[in-house]
Amino acid sequence: MIGYIFDGTKNGLFTCIFEAFYEKRYPDVLTDSFLEPRFGDTVYEITTDLEKATRVKKCLTDTVKTPYVLKDITLALKSGQTNKYTVIFNYLKTVIDNKGIDVSKNFANPAVLEFSDLLKKITNEIHRFKGFIRFEEAKDGFYYAHFSPDNDITWLLMSHFSARFSNEAFIIHDTKRNVLGLYDGTTSKEISAENKQVTVYLSNEELNFKKLWKTYYDSVNVKERKNRRLQTAFMPKRYWINLPETQVEFANF
Repeated sequence: MIGYIFDGTKNGLFTCIFEAFYEKRYPDVLTDSFLEPRFGDTVYEITTDLEKATRVKKCLTDTVKTPYVLKDITLALKSGQTNKYTVIFNYLKTVIDNKGIDVSKNFANPAVLEFSDLLKKITNEIHRFKGFIRFEEAKDGFYYAHFSPDNDITWLLMSHFSARFSNEAFIIHDTKRNVLGLYDGTTSKEISAENKQVTVYLSNEELNFKKLWKTYYDSVNVKERKNRRLQTAFMPKRYWINLPETQVEFANF
């Protein structure tokens, strides 16, 4: 097995592509973390080189016939899959090897199919969280929503919610990565809180509204006709912890 270790950036990935084709040494695994070599394995540390990365980017822009490659790669890098770099590399290698044709719909190719599935998981999760995210009013007057997605999609959700709440300040908080999307009513930005604890105090009106909403949710449910299997089919259980109406149910599930 051949392994590449790099910094996890887009330019670092493009540098890996350059090195692989230049050396004719194609990795089986790419990672941005430690890789323990086994007997017979060879692991290379690839240092990001902007010139090499630019040459690969130019090739993908001007030479290959597969459309939207750079846009798709940018989205794919938001994946939470542990093997995402390997999947992306294999797709890029396929694109470059077949630069005279569009391979993006050639799902008979395992590399294309795996890459397409990775993108689909990201776009499907974005679609779900447009409906499953719940905003709560903080004491300071802004709105706050917390969620824990599989993929790093906070920034990808900001344009949707800033368009819907164009005059309201809000924060979307990815608690898994401790990343916050901030909107002040005019502009958006994303920041990383790293190891800092984020504490938000809700307004009294919001606390009362949550109690009212939970009472309504309980009252419209018929306990004797509860169907957990159907409920989890429409709303997967992993989303419940972030919804005020199902937090207690999540704890007792």
